[in-house]
Amino acid sequence: MKIYNFSAMNTNIQLGIERSKRSGEELLQQVQHIFEMVENACSRFLPDSELSRLNEQVGQEVALSPLLFSILQQAAKCYRETNGLFQPGVLAALEQEGYRQSIEQIRGQEIITPVSAPIAVATKLPYALDDKNITIVAEEKLDLGGIAKGWAVDYTAALLQANADGFINAGGDLCIFGQLANELTVGIEHPYIPGESMSSLSLSSGALATSSTAKRRWKSNGEWKHHLIDPRTGTSVNSRIVTVTVTAPTAVQADVWAKTVLLLGEEQGGAWIEQKGERAVWMNEFGEVWRVG
Repeated sequence: MKIYNFSAMNTNIQLGIERSKRSGEELLQQVQHIFEMVENACSRFLPDSELSRLNEQVGQEVALSPLLFSILQQAAKCYRETNGLFQPGVLAALEQEGYRQSIEQIRGQEIITPVSAPIAVATKLPYALDDKNITIVAEEKLDLGGIAKGWAVDYTAALLQANADGFINAGGDLCIFGQLANELTVGIEHPYIPGESMSSLSLSSGALATSSTAKRRWKSNGEWKHHLIDPRTGTSVNSRIVTVTVTAPTAVQADVWAKTVLLLGEEQGGAWIEQKGERAVWMNEFGEVWRVG
């Protein structure tokens, strides 16, 4: 299998090609273009992105590109499926916790923020889509984070399906396309020991994703914070699970389901993913590794 690497969306993208009717370099250019389009549409750290412009027009009806409209449709579906545990309207809470710049600029840093009560996160989907006119009215500023990355992975896999066999891996959001000769064994990185695996999962189709509180961390007013906001509290989630990897039919589902398991915790989260008929591996705060499915 030929492996190609490039950087996009603040992470490493890995394209594995086992068989292809077209050159790997041609496919790589196509994949790079997809991730560039998604980043330009959905990054809240790019002031000229479509999402940044949308977040400046809260309460107004805004026309959307088909790309961003599709991602917001997926986000709405995931919100309903998780009973609101996946909540795209957490940007204000993220910013209050100190996550106002890209993680490369604040990881491990000490940030001083105004001390105030946690922001109350919306208890409903914070936007309404108009399917006919491809428009949105948002009631809160939105953060699409991992779901946009998962969407890019799924879109790429669907596009390559007819011409190649392989996988696309965007910083742990992985999806297989075509028909691999053998199962793909994916090592799951230890949350505290870079370069060391804590476990692995094998799959011949579908997707997997990892959610972790150990990677995107910073200090705010002396307290460690991370990027996973619990919409029930408006603050960084307090879970015994440190990192969890789950399988799912698509990368979007895997990304959202991994976050859901982490938010629910070991007992409820394990039961939740088991009901989906999928597998999960997690490490808790005591260093114990658990598997479901």
